[in-house]
Amino acid sequence: MRIVLLLVALATTGTLHAQTVLRFNGWLPLVHPMMAMSVKPWTDDVAKATENRVRFEFTAQSMGAPPNQFDIVKDGVADAAITVHGYTPARFPLMQIGELPFLADKSENLSVALWRVTQKHFAAKDEHAGTQVMAIYTSQPGRVFTTRRALKSLKDWEGMKFAGGAAINLEEAKVLGGVGVRAPGPQASEMLKRGVVDGLFIDVSSFTDFHLAGAAKYMLDFPRGIHSATFMLIVNKAKWDAIPAADKAAIMKISGETLSRRFGTNWDAAAAKSRDNLKPSGVEVTMAEGAYFKQLEDKLRFLEDDWVKKAGAAGVDGKAALADLRAHVAKP
Repeated sequence: MRIVLLLVALATTGTLHAQTVLRFNGWLPLVHPMMAMSVKPWTDDVAKATENRVRFEFTAQSMGAPPNQFDIVKDGVADAAITVHGYTPARFPLMQIGELPFLADKSENLSVALWRVTQKHFAAKDEHAGTQVMAIYTSQPGRVFTTRRALKSLKDWEGMKFAGGAAINLEEAKVLGGVGVRAPGPQASEMLKRGVVDGLFIDVSSFTDFHLAGAAKYMLDFPRGIHSATFMLIVNKAKWDAIPAADKAAIMKISGETLSRRFGTNWDAAAAKSRDNLKPSGVEVTMAEGAYFKQLEDKLRFLEDDWVKKAGAAGVDGKAALADLRAHVAKP
């Protein structure tokens, strides 16, 4: 009788503590600030919120290149990942709203705004089909680092070769008189360090994260960043659907807008610390302001117009979405 009761107790315990273990594909090392400050703490919080019924394990190495992360999760090769919409821009035309120049100076404001606009204006278009979106957030709005010369006027852009992770960076480089090369952030940074390109569209935190001291000699700063990279944290839809409803509800309480804000806040903190490293590393900073900033705004305004047309073709009121985005950036 005791043996029977013990077996029943063990079986019951196993049911109560059954686990869903999700493989999180790590193409960035866990020591990277985005992983260490935001992703790993969130996975720990998921385990706590579900009493360890849902937990994540990180892969020892990436199961695919950065541009392949969405398919890796959608197809179930891995169960979760973060990735950049701009790595495969044709798949996410609506999300390019968050890449537009001069929207915001802080990742927190833009991340919260982008999450809200995505839920209100883009959800029905389901650009992320096959996955469950846990967060949408942006990099700290980008600056431009260069090696050959400082970008103190429009003339200084002429003939320069720039690398950037977003498709919009190629268009920005071209219209400002340079040449753009698209590459993921880590690769683009290596291109700058090896002298393959003269400049780099990237946020300030990456100066430290990608060890650009000694390679980047100049930074062009802006009242609001010249672009942002938009990110997603996604879970395979089938795996998500298999999680019990109560656990999904507990996870979503710490995800969505809350997690998007968390990413943004932490990215802003990392960028502020990295900015403190510029002067000791000998980086000369030029602020685009006054007439120069107005010239840049005028040159790049077509990007906003193009996106509004693209949104319209997808059945979305782009002007309304942009107005909402700016309103939420102002009051996040």
